[in-house]
Amino acid sequence: MSSALAPAEKPNAPRGPVLPAEPPGGDAEVWTRLVNTPAVREQQVAFTCATGLPLTLLPPSARADGPFAGAYCVRGCLGEPSGALCRRTLLRAEARAVRRVAPVQYSCPSGLLKILVPVFVQGRHVANLLAGPFTLRALNRRRLAELMRRLSGAGLGDRQPALETTWRYTPRLSAEKGRAVATLLGMFARYLEGVGREVLARRPASARAPLLEKIEAFLRENADRRVALREVAARVHLSPCHFCAVFKRQTGLTFTAYRNRLRLDRAAELLREPGRRITDVAFEAGFDSIPYFNRAFRRRFGCSPTEYRRRLGAEIPVKSVEMAA
Repeated sequence: MSSALAPAEKPNAPRGPVLPAEPPGGDAEVWTRLVNTPAVREQQVAFTCATGLPLTLLPPSARADGPFAGAYCVRGCLGEPSGALCRRTLLRAEARAVRRVAPVQYSCPSGLLKILVPVFVQGRHVANLLAGPFTLRALNRRRLAELMRRLSGAGLGDRQPALETTWRYTPRLSAEKGRAVATLLGMFARYLEGVGREVLARRPASARAPLLEKIEAFLRENADRRVALREVAARVHLSPCHFCAVFKRQTGLTFTAYRNRLRLDRAAELLREPGRRITDVAFEAGFDSIPYFNRAFRRRFGCSPTEYRRRLGAEIPVKSVEMAA
C-alpha cells in the first residue's frame, strides 16, 4: 500500500488527494503536467470528498527509475516488510491493467481493496489512477483469521493490532457505491487523456516520438480498411518482429491493443451522432465482431455502447440491439 494510504499510522483518513513527489526531467513531462494541473487537483479533491477515498495519481512503474525515482515507493500500513509486499502487489495490478487496457480492482496484503486505472495518451502509458483502500464487507473473525494466516507466511504474524486498526479506519462501501466509484474513475481517466493530449500537442514536433507520428498518420490515411501489422511495419521500414519490440518499448502497449484503443475512441466519437445505429458504429470503427466490440467497449469505458450513448443524453429511438458483454 502506498505511504499516502496508511490508516494504521494516520487514523483520520485524508480528506484530499495525496500527490507523490514531482520528478524532474523531460521524460516526465506529461505526468508532471497532469499532477500539477489545478483542474486535475480540484477533481482529485472532489472525488475524495464525494467518495471518502484517497485518490493518487502515480507515474507508470516502467519509468519509476530516473526522473520518477521515489514517486512510486510504498511503505505499507503494517510496517516493514509489508511495504515490499504492497509494492509487488501494486506492480502486478498495474501489469494486468496495462495488458488488458482496462481498470483493475485488486486486494492489498491487508485484504483491503483498491482500483488502479491506467491512463494512456496517444497510446503511451503515462500515469495510473489509484483509488483506495476501501472494503465491501466487515472484518469478521473468519476473515481476520484468514488474513493473519496469510500475513504469518510473510513474516507479519505479529501485526494483528495494526491490521485491525487499518480496517477500522478504512471506508466501507456498498456494492452500488463501489460501482459508482469505478464509473467516476473511468470518467477521470478520460479527462486526463484529454489534458495529456493537449500537453503533447503543445510540444515541438521534434520532441514527439517519430514512430508514433508515422503510424498514426498511416492509420488515419487508411481508416476505411483493415491494416495488417506487417503493412504498418513496412511503412516505417522495420521488420514485424523489430517493429513490435520498438512499439511496445515506446508505448507500453502491443500494436493490437493500441489499434483497438484508437478504434474504440473512434466508436465513442461516432456514438455522439444520434442517427447512427450501434452496429454501424462498430463496423465503421473497424470491428468485425459485434459481441467482441461490445465487450471491448465495456472494458474501455465501463459501460455498454447503448449506456454510453444514454449518458451523453442523446435522444434517439431505441432501434439498436443491446448485446451482452
